[in-house]
Amino acid sequence: MRCLRPRPRAILMVVVSSLVLVRVASAAHSLVDRVKDGPAAAATRESYRCLELGEASDDDARKLDWYRRGKEFADTAVREDERSAEAHFALFANWGRWLQTDGWLRNSFHLPALRKELNRALELDPNHPDALAAEGGLYLQLPRFLGGDASKAEPLLVRAIALDPEAVGARLELADCYLRRERRDAARDLAAAALRLAITQGKTRYIRRADNLLQEIGPPSGHVEALAR
Repeated sequence: MRCLRPRPRAILMVVVSSLVLVRVASAAHSLVDRVKDGPAAAATRESYRCLELGEASDDDARKLDWYRRGKEFADTAVREDERSAEAHFALFANWGRWLQTDGWLRNSFHLPALRKELNRALELDPNHPDALAAEGGLYLQLPRFLGGDASKAEPLLVRAIALDPEAVGARLELADCYLRRERRDAARDLAAAALRLAITQGKTRYIRRADNLLQEIGPPSGHVEALAR
């Protein structure tokens, strides 16, 4: 039997879509604040600031400019400290967002190098919450013949939430995982918690996503039965 290998374009689409899991800028919950002092700290913080400014913009041209700057700062950070997990993840996040905004189809050849940055971040820090969430998103969103495996996604997402109690994206992804397994009550609880956190953190994108997911999940079965009486 011929072994099916993942196609770069198909995987790249999922890699960049998994970046939705990355925490976005808010005054109360910023990636910048997590960066510890070190040789690459200044460049990494600037990289995350650019990422957050790109996320806050509604204009694709401005987004591309911020992500490009963020990637440049992250490249510098990696050169300054190759063993910095934050530097590698900042590079993965900015670069992935740039590819996503510019168009994944024309940028598919960047996939191996992009994926390498996520792997390196997790190699250096197995407890990096955002990298774990991104990895879990890949396992959940990829089809099985391309390496997808919901059973591997779930523990990664659970761990990401445990490490970052304010994580919104990981909760939404785990809620989606539970919904696929018909664990609707657990999915509803996670989506509702994610919605509350998204409102508190001012994350409009996540507010819309949580609201849509809650509508898809529907009310508790007991509530539906009560309405039917």
